[in-house]
Amino acid sequence: MTRTKMSVALMLALATIPAYAAQDNTYHHEAEIGFLDSSGEADGLVNANYRYYFKAVEQADKPYALAGFFNQGSTVSARYATTDFQDLYNISGEYVFDSKWFLGAGVNQLNADDAVFDITTYEISAGYFFSEHSKLSLNYTTNSESESNNGAYLEYEFESYFSQNIDAITLTYEHFIPLQSTAGVFITGAVGYQNPQYINNEMLTQVDGSTPTIVQDSKINFENDIYTVAVFADWYINNAWSVGATYYRTDVNTDLSSSNIDDSNKSSHSNNITETGLNTRYFWHFSDVFSAKFSLEHYFDNGEYNSDSETNVGIAINARF
Repeated sequence: MTRTKMSVALMLALATIPAYAAQDNTYHHEAEIGFLDSSGEADGLVNANYRYYFKAVEQADKPYALAGFFNQGSTVSARYATTDFQDLYNISGEYVFDSKWFLGAGVNQLNADDAVFDITTYEISAGYFFSEHSKLSLNYTTNSESESNNGAYLEYEFESYFSQNIDAITLTYEHFIPLQSTAGVFITGAVGYQNPQYINNEMLTQVDGSTPTIVQDSKINFENDIYTVAVFADWYINNAWSVGATYYRTDVNTDLSSSNIDDSNKSSHSNNITETGLNTRYFWHFSDVFSAKFSLEHYFDNGEYNSDSETNVGIAINARF
């Protein structure tokens, strides 16, 4: 039995356990640990996070998954996620003023087994709560890493330089629409721009002769302009269960230049990828403190060069106190 089938079987088994009334107490602390299994090529993801709310969070009479969104108060949080080949660390915080304007900041570090170096990303955000049901935020993320090496082997000396610079900006609007017969619909819309730039230079010099001779002088410059638009809609049938749909489109414009001792090339091309998806999630509040979270998602990727689909199953234990 595959991990995905095991996860689905576990979800069905837990759903048959008799439930009893749990108290929807207010909370300041929220901790969670979960596992996400994918039918695609990616390995399973283990995720752990903690968040502290400076203002007590009310979770009664609203979708459990959105209690933090309705709180509109200052927070600090930490996260750790891991797969078989990479680890992610995150620390972030958000301060909400009495005027309902807010500022946020965070730092992420990604350690990957096959990466040239660990990637540290910094982000800042600002925004405004228009009402208890709506939030507008502007987020800026930046990363700049570089590494150089030099040495000698036999009759050769070598030098190398690699750098990566990424700047991204995203504008996001979130809005909850309460309904009469069901809990409501939560809609998120986002537009973004990214500008990743990569440089990889390598030089090899033969030094055993009377005059050093450059035998390789390779320079590669790779730059992308990436534009994205995304729309997410989740219909909360009740405070625990939701079904949703997603739409995500990315347009990528790539410029590539490369050169060697007596050769140089320049090229440009464009590509776009459209992703649509369906999902269902359940937040089982089975005790005063602990809850179980289940998610089932299916995505369809439709690009210019290939198309694919995958199914993700997620299970998590959440604690609020």
